[in-house]
This record gives sequence, C-alpha cells and structure tokens, in this order.
Amino acid sequence: MSENPDNAFSEILSEIEADFNQALFERRLIAAAQAAEATGLVYTRAVASGVPHDLAQAMAAEFWDAETNQAASVEPETDEE
Repeated sequence: MSENPDNAFSEILSEIEADFNQALFERRLIAAAQAAEATGLVYTRAVASGVPHDLAQAMAAEFWDAETNQAASVEPETDEE
C-alpha cells in the first residue's frame, strides 16, 4: 500500500521543522550561557579595576539586560493564524 504523497510531504516538512527548532533551541542555550559568562566577566573585571561593588553590579545588570533584550528581539516570528 503506497503512502499518500501529501502526508509524506507533510511528514518531511514536520521533521525539517523539528530539526530547525532543535538547532534554534541549542543556539539559544549557547547564547544564554555566553551572556551569563560575559555578565560575570563584566562584574569581576569592574571590581578588579577598582569599581565599587554596587556600581559593578549595576554595570553587569545593564549588560545582561542589553544582551537578553537583544536576543529576544531577534526571535523568529511564528506564523500563527
């Protein structure tokens, strides 16, 4: 019994979509880990350079906000109707 071509095509597209979603998820995880690491680096380097704790913490928070807002703004759009 042969498979319906429309179902086969839909299945192939679903598999491709799942692969792309997995790759996107992995890229987002890597980006989040890198942003967290960079945020810590901003703080530790600021403190090591003599910046007071509170100011270094604010600098790191500002960096984190900028990075996470930037990452959120490049989120792909979904085609939901």
